[in-house]
Amino acid sequence: DRLDFLLRLARLIGMSLVRKYRVIVATGVVVVGVRIASRLTSLRRLLGWLVCEISADPDEHAMEDVAYYVDRWLALFPYNPKGNCFPRALALFFFARRAGLPVQFKCGVMKLNQQLEGHAWLVLEGHEFLEPSSYWQSFTVTLTFPQSLVSSSTQSSRIS
Repeated sequence: DRLDFLLRLARLIGMSLVRKYRVIVATGVVVVGVRIASRLTSLRRLLGWLVCEISADPDEHAMEDVAYYVDRWLALFPYNPKGNCFPRALALFFFARRAGLPVQFKCGVMKLNQQLEGHAWLVLEGHEFLEPSSYWQSFTVTLTFPQSLVSSSTQSSRIS
């Protein structure tokens, strides 16, 4: 009985380590891919590439791990001195849609010290999603993608 328990525990630990390293590598690859693609193509086209039909059972809890590792990658390799919200929101959009969560990508602007500041974040069912602060509330939304959550495949085909 003890040996069986220890073997099961070892398999569980091994599986969680494999999953952890798979998430670390996947988030790194997506962050790099988003950063490169955002320099080479339009935001509309990039969002079209990142969107997918939502078919999986939603797994909001797994997204907390993904957000943690996306944030770690962006802390190691910052996107912009003013912040990492843009690649963070795009990477999390990619993972959330594949996790079965019907998130929307939002961009907004606000005037601060006579200049426009921008921010990007995700919304799930009308509420911010994995946003580290309430900073997003100060922005006027300029872009929402997809516009409607009814048919993201129609939205995707229209922006390509």
